Amino acid sequence: MTDFLARIFLAVLIATSIAGGSPASAGTASSPAATQTAADSDENLPPVLPSEQFLGAAAMGYAAAKNCPKVCHHLFCYCGCDITDNHKSLLDCFTGYHGVDCHICQEEAMLALRMSRNDEPLASIQRAIDEGYSNKYPFKEESPALKRYKALRKWHPQLGQATGSGGDPEGGTCCSSHN
Repeated sequence: MTDFLARIFLAVLIATSIAGGSPASAGTASSPAATQTAADSDENLPPVLPSEQFLGAAAMGYAAAKNCPKVCHHLFCYCGCDITDNHKSLLDCFTGYHGVDCHICQEEAMLALRMSRNDEPLASIQRAIDEGYSNKYPFKEESPALKRYKALRKWHPQLGQATGSGGDPEGGTCCSSHN
């Protein structure tokens, strides 16, 4: 599975280069996901560690998070790091070394980047992550971070559509505070 995601990520990087774009331009205000989080531009998000210091899927996960930090800031990581490392969002996994050994973090970040580059709205990205990874959450009880994320995410599970709630940096999001 990781090899498959690695190939997808490399294909996206090559396609972007051929199309005249650059990985650094991903997640800019031209994509709906970035536009929806444009209000976050004044937020002081912590920097993602340089992907060049890692190999394989780890490097791809860090590169993905670096190219769409505002999107990752609004996603929940289902590996359990909210409890074990006090993380509030997927972005937290890549501001330290947690994302090096965690395939869940890596896969979520690569999916977020791919969907962001495909101009998917934040609600769709959240839904894809939630539906694809929530079953991997290792704890029976939801953490306060997970409860907060679910209350503020932009899609509603019963309706399967955007709810319009959450995402307001002034009102707080699942990821309003970082370590």
